Order: sequence, then C-alpha cells, then structure tokens
Amino acid sequence: MALKETLLDGKSKALAWTRDQDALYMVVLAVAVGVLAAYAALILRFMIEWVSLFWTGARTWETVIDTMPWYMYLLAPTLTGLVVGWIAVHFLPGGELRGVAGVLADLVQRKARVHPRQLVTETIGGALAIGGGASLGREGPTVALGALLASEIGQRLGLTEQQLRILIGCGVAAGLAASFNTPIAGTLFALEVILADYAIATFGPIVIASVLATVISRSELGNYPAFTVPEYQLISTWEIPSYLVIGALCGLVASVFIKAMVPTRLWLMKTMPNPYLRPMLVGLTIGLMGLVLPQVMSIGYGTVEDMMLERIQPELLGVALPLAGFLAIVLVGKLVATILSAAGGFPGGLFGPALFLGATVGALCGDIAHAISPAYSESYGAYALVACGALTAAALQAPLTVILIVFEMTANYQIMLPLMAACSVATLVTRTFGRASVFTEALEERGIEAHWGLEQSWMRSVSVSRIPWRSIPSVSETTRLDKLKQVYTESGKGCVQVVDDDGSMVGIVTFSDLQKWLIDSALDQVIVASEVVNRNVLVISETDSLLDAIHILDREEFEQMPVVAADNPRKVLGVLSRNAIFSTYHKMIVKHGERERG
Repeated sequence: MALKETLLDGKSKALAWTRDQDALYMVVLAVAVGVLAAYAALILRFMIEWVSLFWTGARTWETVIDTMPWYMYLLAPTLTGLVVGWIAVHFLPGGELRGVAGVLADLVQRKARVHPRQLVTETIGGALAIGGGASLGREGPTVALGALLASEIGQRLGLTEQQLRILIGCGVAAGLAASFNTPIAGTLFALEVILADYAIATFGPIVIASVLATVISRSELGNYPAFTVPEYQLISTWEIPSYLVIGALCGLVASVFIKAMVPTRLWLMKTMPNPYLRPMLVGLTIGLMGLVLPQVMSIGYGTVEDMMLERIQPELLGVALPLAGFLAIVLVGKLVATILSAAGGFPGGLFGPALFLGATVGALCGDIAHAISPAYSESYGAYALVACGALTAAALQAPLTVILIVFEMTANYQIMLPLMAACSVATLVTRTFGRASVFTEALEERGIEAHWGLEQSWMRSVSVSRIPWRSIPSVSETTRLDKLKQVYTESGKGCVQVVDDDGSMVGIVTFSDLQKWLIDSALDQVIVASEVVNRNVLVISETDSLLDAIHILDREEFEQMPVVAADNPRKVLGVLSRNAIFSTYHKMIVKHGERERG
C-alpha cells in the first residue's frame, strides 16, 4: 500500500510539473504574440491614415469634411470598392467569412487555425476600405490580424488546439488593447466574445499579452484614451430612468443593426451579382450619401468625440437644423452606410460604427431630456458617452467588455451606475430578438454555432484510446450457429466479432442479428457465422477523438462500436459502448467546469 501511494504521489507531482511547464511555455508565447500583435495594430492604424491622407490630404476624413472637393466623396469609395472587389474574388473565392466573424468561424471549423487569407483581406483590404471612406472601423481587421499572427506561431510550434485557442485570445486581446489603450477591456473581449472561456489557464497569458500591447501602443502613440471624454457627473437620481430608456432605445437600434446585415447582403448579391462590381457600386452609393451627410464616411471617431464634447454643428447642406433633428438624420445615415459597407463586401470592423451609433442615440436623447428638465439632467455629451457603451454592448453581446472600455476611457467611477444600467437594458432588449451579435449573425446564417467551438476543442483533445473500451470475442466465419450463440451468451459482451482466416474483421454479430435465428433450433448445425454477420459496421480508429465518436453515435442507432487499429481498419482492438462514450463526455464537462472555477 505504501509503495502504491508513493507511486501515485510521484505521478501527481510529475503531472503538476508538466502543467507548470506548459503554463510557463504559454506565458512566453503570450509575450511574443502581445508584442507582434501590438505592432501589427499600429501598422494597420498607420496604413489607414496613409490611405486617408492620399485621398483627403488629412489623416482622418472628419477633419476635412468641410473643405474636401466634392468629387473626392465619389472617387475615393468607388475606386476603393473596385480594388476591394478584386481582392475578395481572388482571396475569398468561396465567399469565406472574414474579420471577427472569420476568426470565430475558424475557431469552430478549422480547429483554431486562422486562414492566412486574413493577412491580405484585413490588412491591405481593411486599410484601403476604411481609408477610402467605407463606413467601418479598424478594430475588426486589428483583431483578425492579431488572431492570424497567433495562429501562425502556434501552428509552426505544433501547439494543440486548446493551446492555439489561448494564443489566439492573446492576439485578439493585444490587438484591441493597442487600438483603444484599454488593457482590461482587451482581455475581457478575448474571453467574453472570442473564446467564451474564463479558465485560469486561459486568463493569465491573455492578460500578459494585453498589458504588453498597451505598453507598446502607449510608447508609440502616448498614453491617451481613444476619445477625449467629458467630465461626467450624475446630476440627479432622476436621471437613471432616462438612462434606462436610452438603454432600451440602444437595444432596439442594435437589433436593427444586427438583423439588417444578412438580408441586405443577400439583396445586394441578388441585385448586383457581379462580385467585382458590387463593392464599387456600394462605394459609389456611400459617396453620394457623403455628399449630403459627410459624417457617415470612414470611421467617424472625430464625430463621436464632437458629440461627447458637444461640438456638433447641426447643419445639412448649409442649412441649420435643430440638434435633435440633425442627430436623427445622422443616426439613420450612419446605420445605412455601415450596413451597406459591411454587406457590400468592404472589409472592416463593426465595433467602431456601433460606438458611433450609440453616441448619436445618446446625444439625441440627451438633448431632448436636457431641454425638458435642464435642472435634473446632464447636457447631451454625457448621454452620448453612456449610450456609446450601451449600444456597443448590445451589438457585440458583450456588456462586461464595453462597460470596462468606457470606464477605462473615463477613469470616472460615477459613470458606472448609469453605464451598467444602460448596458444591461440594451443587451436584454437585443436578446429578446435573438442572441446573435454583429459578429455571429453571419455565422448563424451559415449554420455555424460560434460557442460550440470551445466544447469541440476539448472534446477533440480526448483520444478514443482514453475512453475505456472492452475486449470483444471473435469466431471464424465458418463457425456454426450453435457455437456462435454459445460464444455470444458466455461472453456477456453483447456482440461477437466474425473474422476471416487472417484474423481480420468480416463483421459484427449483435442480438438483433441473432434474433431471427433463435426460433428454429434445426438451423444451429446448418447456418454459419458468415450468413448471420452484419458486414455494414461503422468503426472508429484508435487515433480518433471523443468528438468523432459522438458524431458517429448521432448518425447511427447502436449501442457498441468497434475500435480499429490506425494502420489497419479491419484489425479490431476492442469495442466501445455508448455508455462509455457519454460517461467520458460527462466527466469532461465536470472537469472543465472545475478548471474554470479553479
């Protein structure tokens, strides 16, 4: 007994040492990914600014909307659309998903191996599209680029699927943290949106990557928030109902934003079937909108900041409008321009447009609320700030991430109460119309369950060889029926293998195969095993996974399945029962849950 306990203690120590070494290895890789993803995010940011500089003479569109020649509004997005269409046809011939949706699809369908196409479509295509005036954000391409770099490093080092997922989370967190100067929110985005996994083993490396990326971004750009935000104060507790109403409105707008994407894409594909010309025609449409409402062009972060700081000039074609009316027009215009840009094939992110739409809803409602009750309400800039988070939380279905983004940008605890209330209401309202986000709506259209990827990854990590299987008795194909019945009964295994002269499996005999031969005992000396055997047997290889076994059981109605050698599909090693498979599955669920709690 003492020897057994010593051996078990030694084994547990060896396993703990191995786990510690794996954790240290992932931390080292997280450092590398954090550094690379940060510089990739910076390069992409500068590329967008260079493209914008080429078209407008300024690094951002909103700084020159009043002075830029009218024809540039038409020329830039139209020619950009033509180039983007060419890129899409040659690098996405199958209409594959890209951006954050593409990363989620690769996590589920390609075992966390992000396709290298993202390097061209998101880096070059994203920079051209956003710098050329498409109404999209840079965070989507940044996230995709970070995920691609992490996936490539992991694949070259031969990481397992679960390790690849963690490393991709590091790349995503680093990219977003570098974009917004928000390390905590970058971490939460990777955990909440991309991986849906809060295990400690996952959390540590992602935090390290996010922190490093933020340090690098600050060293290059300075320690400045993504937006200059107003000093926020909660004037009165009576404002809370106003924020709840704004949250509900943000949830409704987010629902329209999400639900309109797929129908618009299908409509554009039907009315503009040529994939080369479709983005060009959409770009022309956006340019025409920009002539009337230039605020809808490109990312629009300058306009968002103007709303928060209450610097909006409510003019349309030189005509002064009431602020609320002008903001309502901007809201509809930006919503249409963003949906057209994304559905029309322009690469880019939807995080930025969600921030813009939220700020517009908040400024609109805040202007009305302040006009009704100026003594008990803040001015519209504060409402724009809170609603900016509420609509984004609803559109991304990631309230924790967005609450932390806004909090990190403001460093003001007073905003937390109205922000949490508005984000919660907005997310709940959107969820009444479905649990899809702007990232997962396209996946649902294609029948891809985004969060199924995590469960798949650890099910694939369990080899069939780790599932307890039983030995299986065998008889020759010339064995008489009476002997076959005897072997079947005495073994108690519920099945018998029939083999040929070389010992290779011919088929399997179960009770259902024997049933019709039980009535007439005169056949016992006449019928042989080759006449009884079921030759149409589905088998599973010893190198297959728990997920493969469950997929087979989902297709077939039987209780046992032969396990065969990897190098010989007719050499049976044992038999796997349905009970053993699902018992292992349930144990893995419990183990995974304990690891998350730990």
